[in-house]
Amino acid sequence: MQKQVVGRKTIGLALGSGAFRGFAHIGVIKSLVKHGIPIDYLSGASIGAWIAAYYAAHADVKKMQAELAERPLENLPMFLDFSLTGGFIGGSKVNAVLKKSLNHYTFASLKIPLRIVATDLISGLPYIFETGDVARAVQASVAVPLVFKPVSHAGKLCVDGGLSNPVPCNLVKNMGADIVIGVNLYHQNEFVNRKFTMPKVILRSTRIVLHNLAKADIRGADIIIEPDTSMLVKDQGLQSYFSKAVTDELIRIGEKATDKAIPKIKKLLASYIQ
Repeated sequence: MQKQVVGRKTIGLALGSGAFRGFAHIGVIKSLVKHGIPIDYLSGASIGAWIAAYYAAHADVKKMQAELAERPLENLPMFLDFSLTGGFIGGSKVNAVLKKSLNHYTFASLKIPLRIVATDLISGLPYIFETGDVARAVQASVAVPLVFKPVSHAGKLCVDGGLSNPVPCNLVKNMGADIVIGVNLYHQNEFVNRKFTMPKVILRSTRIVLHNLAKADIRGADIIIEPDTSMLVKDQGLQSYFSKAVTDELIRIGEKATDKAIPKIKKLLASYIQ
């Protein structure tokens, strides 16, 4: 059952896209829990959708870190589901991994209200999941084009939510959050390398688009948290999803960045007390 909040103003946490950088979101939530900051509403795009969904379902950051980050190699099977149509990786094993971590939750059965954004490949517009199977919604939101097969849903062809709303602050605001915390994983410090091969031009171009989209999204946030994972992004590839050393460092970076924002968050909460 989703909880009802009374007696204080509410906080919405929007977790952004960012591929393997997303483990930093676990650190963000760790810091908020450590400092007694409530999380009343959650939204997520791409990897942020998975982290947001897991916390909305279990409301247990220790369990989340243990299951999603302590044994990252357990997520490897989702990348071993090769497809000849729509993307290099099909959907059955991705869905199996997500269902295992989300225990067949529906949006109605979550502990914390949640919205997940994907992008409709047909119209190019965001598509918001707020009912039905949570694992299916996360699968749609993490479906990076060409990598993962798009997810068909309600007449839409859903792909990565980061393409249309990489830090969905508007979703928690629309859900009723009085204070919106946006977590942007696309840090300016990633733009350091000035030597470009053709693949690096393509990669940099994609990051520039996502960086600017995310900047637009977080304008609606009261608190902006931007973990600087640039040193880990520089030379990391697919293997980063399966390295515990990398995930541990990402969590630490996210926690440290959020620790710095805690005084401002507490000040906002205090200013709202009637």
